[in-house]
Amino acid sequence: MTSRLRILHCLSTREFAGTERHVAELSAIQAQSHDVTLLLERRTTDARTGGDIQGFLCPDVKIVRAGPAGYLPALASELRSGRHDIVHTHLGRASARASWLRRAGLAGSVPVVATLHTSYRGRSYGTHDGLVCIASWQRDVLPERQREACALIPNWTLPPQSTVACRAALRERMRLEWRIPERGIVIGAAGRMVEEKNFQLLIHAWKQAGLRPETRLVLVGDGPERCALQKAAQGRTDILFTGYRTDMPDLLAAFDAFVVPSRHEPFGLVLLEAMEAGLPVCATAAGGVKDILAEAPECLLPSGCLEALTAGLQRLEAAAPRQWDMSRYRIATAASSVEAFYRRYC
Repeated sequence: MTSRLRILHCLSTREFAGTERHVAELSAIQAQSHDVTLLLERRTTDARTGGDIQGFLCPDVKIVRAGPAGYLPALASELRSGRHDIVHTHLGRASARASWLRRAGLAGSVPVVATLHTSYRGRSYGTHDGLVCIASWQRDVLPERQREACALIPNWTLPPQSTVACRAALRERMRLEWRIPERGIVIGAAGRMVEEKNFQLLIHAWKQAGLRPETRLVLVGDGPERCALQKAAQGRTDILFTGYRTDMPDLLAAFDAFVVPSRHEPFGLVLLEAMEAGLPVCATAAGGVKDILAEAPECLLPSGCLEALTAGLQRLEAAAPRQWDMSRYRIATAASSVEAFYRRYC
């Protein structure tokens, strides 16, 4: 019988986005077979959106929060406690603190690994024993030592939890709420409204695409660029903003197609969710998107190209639903690979 591992996940954020959901889902499935602890900041609520990982955590995962002194002392205490067989850090802040403690000789002897949810930085990840890359572009730019001690394990998407009837009802309700014309086509896009997501270019391409009057663009999300985006779309009844939503995977039932215009996507989880929902897609060939759509190059667009994005929107308006092979992107497969990775070190 395989031994039960004592796993510590470390995440130092105050929002709820793709990485936070990754950690919540991975820790939950690991807790079915192992003892899992998650070290979080004292407060984890996003002041702008209200998103919080707390509402998505499995009750079988033990939660430890940083105290008034901050995350670093709490992390140091956990690293030296002897209560964990492996420590798994996520994103730069938690990873950089773990690296600093190791360089200072204050981390004990427990193995420390990290998932690269974004780019590699030596200051954050240089002392880690191993790294999990979620996309091939990350692995390709690692220093030689880290490349030899890495594993490529892509993110995953979960099959819809709701029934076909429920999704049909949601589709009808949302399209009524958004006042979608009868037989109107809805092309969706979603993400944090920041410059990197390139929603400005998407709005520009939409304006010049010449789509049918009943076709709509629905932008899901919030962020510092939202006001500028709404100003760019001012006067356009065919562009809708939903704001931040916690029901994104289910919300995809209301869409007919999906577009990802980002300048860079470390992985592209929202694209994976759209494919799981059976939507035709187009996305810029940036970061992990190239891995996801490697077998569908016709869906890839050059990054930052207005003409290509315009043509992509025109293709999506006419596209039929599409069934994608999602077998590579199942959480059980990823969890098994992560556990095998851990056992290299403990």
